[in-house]
Amino acid sequence: MGYHKPKDIINQYGGQVGGPVIKNKLFFFSDWESTKRRQFGSRSATVPNPGAILDGAGNVSFASVITGGTDCSTSRAGCIYDPNTGTADGKGRTPFLNNTIPANRIDPAAKAMLARINTKNFLNNTGVTATNNYYASNPSGFNRDNWDEKVNFTPNSKTMVFFRYSLSQSDITDPPMLGDAIGDATNGGQNGDSTSRIQSFGLGGTYTISSRMLVDANIGFMRQRLGAQSPDIALGAFGRDVLKIPGTNGSGDYLQGGIPSFQISNWANMGNANTGSPFLFRDNNWVLNSNFNWMKGAHDVRFGIEYTRSGQNHFQPQGGSFQTARGTFTFSGNATALNGGAAANQYNSLAQFLLGITTRAGIAIQFINPNSLRWHSYQWYIRDRWQITPKLTLNYGVRWEFYPFATADNGFGARIFDPSTGNVLIGGHGSVPLDDGVDAGHGQFLPRMGIAYRLSSKTVIRAGYGMAADNNNWRFLRNTYPLTTNTDNQPSGFVPAGSLTGETLAPYPGLAAGIAAATFPNISTGIVPLPDNSGTTTVAMKFRRGYFHSYNLTLQHDFAGFVGEAAYIGTRGIRALTNYNINSSYPGGGNAGRELNVKFPGRNFADINSLTPLQNSYYDGLQTKLTRRFARGSMLGVVYTFSKAIDAEDDEELNSLMWPYPAYRDRNHALAGFDRTHNFAFYGLYELPFGKSQRWAQTGVAGALAGGWQINWTMGAVSGTPFSITGGGNTSVAPGNTQTADQVGAANFIGHIGPITGQPSCPATDMTCHWFDPTAFASVPSSQNRFGTSGRNIMRGPGYFNLDASLFRDFRITERMKFQFRMEVFSVSNTPHFSNPGTTVTNASTFGVITSTFNPAGQMPGSGGERWFWFAGKFMF
Repeated sequence: MGYHKPKDIINQYGGQVGGPVIKNKLFFFSDWESTKRRQFGSRSATVPNPGAILDGAGNVSFASVITGGTDCSTSRAGCIYDPNTGTADGKGRTPFLNNTIPANRIDPAAKAMLARINTKNFLNNTGVTATNNYYASNPSGFNRDNWDEKVNFTPNSKTMVFFRYSLSQSDITDPPMLGDAIGDATNGGQNGDSTSRIQSFGLGGTYTISSRMLVDANIGFMRQRLGAQSPDIALGAFGRDVLKIPGTNGSGDYLQGGIPSFQISNWANMGNANTGSPFLFRDNNWVLNSNFNWMKGAHDVRFGIEYTRSGQNHFQPQGGSFQTARGTFTFSGNATALNGGAAANQYNSLAQFLLGITTRAGIAIQFINPNSLRWHSYQWYIRDRWQITPKLTLNYGVRWEFYPFATADNGFGARIFDPSTGNVLIGGHGSVPLDDGVDAGHGQFLPRMGIAYRLSSKTVIRAGYGMAADNNNWRFLRNTYPLTTNTDNQPSGFVPAGSLTGETLAPYPGLAAGIAAATFPNISTGIVPLPDNSGTTTVAMKFRRGYFHSYNLTLQHDFAGFVGEAAYIGTRGIRALTNYNINSSYPGGGNAGRELNVKFPGRNFADINSLTPLQNSYYDGLQTKLTRRFARGSMLGVVYTFSKAIDAEDDEELNSLMWPYPAYRDRNHALAGFDRTHNFAFYGLYELPFGKSQRWAQTGVAGALAGGWQINWTMGAVSGTPFSITGGGNTSVAPGNTQTADQVGAANFIGHIGPITGQPSCPATDMTCHWFDPTAFASVPSSQNRFGTSGRNIMRGPGYFNLDASLFRDFRITERMKFQFRMEVFSVSNTPHFSNPGTTVTNASTFGVITSTFNPAGQMPGSGGERWFWFAGKFMF
């Protein structure tokens, strides 16, 4: 097949209108904006080609991949060992004759999945030695329309009332790259269609009691409906009914339909591997507040109250980064490798898939649809702004915030795991109280204070301190058992998890087929034992909500036409919310060594992630700013920040502690993954000195053509972010923890950019294409059950440079009408924004190599640093 030229076209248009309905009484405002984006994305991948790997008799030969010889009489990489031989620990296995898997051993589900791959996208006929042999190109689209309506009513001089309504609707389409075999999305998003409909309204008003007293009140509501479905969902229970893999597709509900996920190490995913798809969210949020303002002499006092209520109604069974609603299977290659021989490679993992022998198997099943949660909060505050002297202003006050524990709909409570009993509690059922017995406290008092002192007419000093609650709500409880059941079968070492359709292996009698059936409990008593091999999410039973200390000291000075600022900014997070696996194991402990499995002999729990106020975090920064304004509206500005952030994890919902086992927990404290030591920006606005009221060409044709133009720019340069060096295996035999590599030499920074996706690979010995020296790290020997010696976030990736600019001009049509032309250029210098390098020490082809670009926050969508031009026109009247 040929390559398609990439396409990326964005159109934005819209308008706004507003004005009086009743003079000086009733006003309206309305706007509409529409965005249409059409892309023709492409993606390269390594995909098994069924026409190349299966011979006429249906056999698969791996003879061509043996390294260091032509047979497997000695241990060589690329030898495919028969898991039906040897001992259960993977020793003594014999290779397949001629390194070939006979047709009668090929699993029918694996063969059926191969047959569904879109073979038109293969670039060559390389058999099992394929690398980036598949090129997919598909059109994708994005449509979004936003509407806003607002009405202001002023019945008299003391009263003002407003009403606002907003609607945003969007649809995103991203086709799968493997055709009927699905695979990942071609353009990197959600497979299939993703839709949203977000509505919000606000009603409020103010009333002036007197010249010194003012009261206001507001009520707001927002409802968002978000969803995504991959095209394979229309196939129904495909895994169970067509592929004949037991335990897939959950209950068979429509939203649990589709093709299971097949994740083959060093090959592209097959099936639907997206753990977040499908999903359907219907969320509501209410907020009510009222404030009173009173000015008395040198004091300006304001106090108020606020109440919020939120609700989730979700379908999205998830199991972290593994389980899907259809079922997930991984194939690492260990089942076709030899314990004590060469490490498993991509050929072993492909052979294992063809045999239908799984390394890991699991599924996420949602018991009740929708999965609902409700939570609310109460707040009040009072503050006084005291003008002590003309030069000294003091702001001081206090807030109180209270976050009661979550409930569900229909008068029931949330679901949590109680680590003291090993049972799940379901609030409002049986003898379990509505709050599940969780002690959420009685609210927090949060003082704030700020001081501003004018040393002179050109110098001001400001200082402030504030204490803020960690206001994270209880939304992470949506994935708790039994509403979401995650099964996960992952034996350690060379022992397989099972088979796809019922293969039998002599060293593993009773090998399970597919995924063990999930059973759903009777929840009427409110106390339900967590099943063996299952995990869930919970919270600390005594939830001592964390808080943050924030403080700053700022000096601002006006000199020689410049305004300079220098500030120290500090934040201390106390008991920041942490995703803490309370059922991890020590090195060498395996599943038997997991904390809860030790506590409850005879029971076998998987990961139990507890959202717990636990770890402290730190941020210190020097923030500086220098601005200069010129005549006729031009200005320049420079901003520089030097900072350091330390934490134990970066995002309590998307990440977790790397080492949650108590004896190793201190290892988590390190540079935050979002830390950027240096952050520099230079921005400006320049009115070209031509045309009326400017220096040159004030009249005539030159003034008409050159006058009125304005140039704006923003230039930024930032440091890279830290990353960890992972071990690429489970040599620690410590479930729930992350394995890192051993550091065996100086971690020398090289700074070279490796081959980008689709280009030739970078050999491990070639330092000209590595970001850092890969020989400084090594995987932990398989015979040693310990964590690697390297810590968290010890290396730092590339920073990035960006320059955006724009050119504006207003053309006057009449006294009341004008047309604005604008040209915007994103990434003027066309400088790539490189991602961090590969971090898995066992993946020699990408370890230490930068292979992709990324889109910095705030940049053009999909931009990896490439230059974009936007042209726009705006008619104003």
